[in-house]
Amino acid sequence: MAAKEAKSQVYYINLGGGLANAGAMRFAWRGKKDAYPKAVADELGVVIAKDTDAGLMFGAQSPRPALVRIGYTDANGSSRSTIRFCEPDKIGNVTTGGKLNAKKIKIAGKEYNINSCTLKSN
Repeated sequence: MAAKEAKSQVYYINLGGGLANAGAMRFAWRGKKDAYPKAVADELGVVIAKDTDAGLMFGAQSPRPALVRIGYTDANGSSRSTIRFCEPDKIGNVTTGGKLNAKKIKIAGKEYNINSCTLKSN
């Protein structure tokens, strides 16, 4: 019997580092494998972890990355949104800068065009 492919992936975001993320804390979490497509991950500052990455911090309550609300339109024309982590240095680029607009995000196995991104509020 063949081994099943993993459905989850380890991701991390560098927090608090200097030039080239020197001294940064690597806030890590496990998420769905397709939650951060490469184009979206790059804009949000999310890195797909490798088995050889050291210093990953799981479960840290503080500091934590920012949360952004990514808006998209579903197949029925309804406005929907999903929440994703974002590196603090990238917030301006993805919210007011519109860097995610027209990129694709996968939700429940289906791909959608991103049409907005805002800082998540409670």
